[in-house]
Amino acid sequence: MVENADVLKVFQEVLVREKPSKKRYKEVLSLAERMVKKVKNKLKKFGLEGEVEVEGSVAKDTWLKDEVDIDIFILIPEWVEENKLRTVYLETAKESVRGFKWIERYAEHPYIEAIINGNIKVNIVPCFKVKPLNWKTAADRTPYHTEYVKNKLKDELKDEVRVLKRFMKGIEVYGADIKTGGFSGYLAELLILNYGGFPETIKKVAGWKIGEFIDVEGYYTGKIEDAKKFFESFFIVVDPVDKFRNVAAAVRLEAFNIFRSAAKFFLKKPSLNFFYPPLIQPPPPKKLVKNFSSRGGNLLFLVAGKINAVPDVLWGQLYKSKRAVENLLKQFDFKVLRSSCWSNEKNLSILIFELEKVFLENVKKHYGPPVGSKEEEKFLDKYVNSEVTVAGPYIEGERWIVHVKRRYTDARSLLEDRLKIDGGRSFGVADKVAKAFKSSFKIYLDGEVLKIYRENRDFASFLTKFISGRPFWLE
Repeated sequence: MVENADVLKVFQEVLVREKPSKKRYKEVLSLAERMVKKVKNKLKKFGLEGEVEVEGSVAKDTWLKDEVDIDIFILIPEWVEENKLRTVYLETAKESVRGFKWIERYAEHPYIEAIINGNIKVNIVPCFKVKPLNWKTAADRTPYHTEYVKNKLKDELKDEVRVLKRFMKGIEVYGADIKTGGFSGYLAELLILNYGGFPETIKKVAGWKIGEFIDVEGYYTGKIEDAKKFFESFFIVVDPVDKFRNVAAAVRLEAFNIFRSAAKFFLKKPSLNFFYPPLIQPPPPKKLVKNFSSRGGNLLFLVAGKINAVPDVLWGQLYKSKRAVENLLKQFDFKVLRSSCWSNEKNLSILIFELEKVFLENVKKHYGPPVGSKEEEKFLDKYVNSEVTVAGPYIEGERWIVHVKRRYTDARSLLEDRLKIDGGRSFGVADKVAKAFKSSFKIYLDGEVLKIYRENRDFASFLTKFISGRPFWLE
């Protein structure tokens, strides 16, 4: 047991906030029961076979009081054609939430997410009822995950999971979705099962190294090096219900490092701030503009309107496009200090790049091959009478050198020219984002983004955090 009175004090304070009351239990479980009945009735109405079960944190009793996800799974007989999962069974899920605000989301296949009773999220997920390792979709494992945790997680450890989840949410690494690239609820439960409690888990996480390997059921005892070669990941948590699956596969390196660093700082100075970060207060526009002018460098904003993709697909498209644009900027000598992306998931998405300079000098020094090398003649033929050559070629030390004119000295002009052609598909922008860019895009520099900043509170908060660049828990 980790002996730290301050950690235990914070633990108890968080638990008071996060453990559902009897009234909340009754509300959530009653809603889950009603929704299960409604889905069953819709299946019967459409003449479809399938079992309906509650899975996930509600079934395992590891949910947080004010952030509830009721996961209702439709277990389809194995013999049903797979395309029906995406069609008639998905339509059944939609019919079950008719009258509520809902959205189609996408993991490996689509499912329905609805908001009911103001703040309760209900996910209706079709999957196949199959035996272990005969999975037809990734969701087929979930009922077995639920059964495993219910059998293994003792009642006294359920609260430990709640507190760990709240910690992960506070430092923004909770969620295995593409946007977050963090830790799933199931992964949090496995960590508690493996380490024995919240304080113990945090202490272990603070000491994690790249290459961390967790195997709760000991499938690879004595074969860990072979397992690491098989999974080929910097962080491996073997799935107890499928020894060939890494539960931590969705965790990005950044989220892994944030988690272990935050754990270390929490142990040094335990605080509720790790669980409930202070509200971000975006500065007044005038102060923001002053910040732009005094910080050095430039912020470049690449703005798109509506992108036709469900949120989970959208974020994958945005991240891929961000990398492509960053690579293009680097290719033309613009130094990208960092980058990020933001979206309201409806009609506005923004790629953000912090550049050391948005304008470059007209001439650059280009290093050629060594004197006497095989590439020497080709280099000289290219540059001796070239229109882009400003000086040289000449010899410096053992290499040929030439000064050439840059094709682009303005990052905005570079992006405008390349995006107008095909929305960026030719240099790697994702297809759905490229279609949006081809239709319309805008490029803003520093304070030119103020209109969006004023009109969109969520973006203003995001930009404030991005400009700071420092985790709130780093004091």
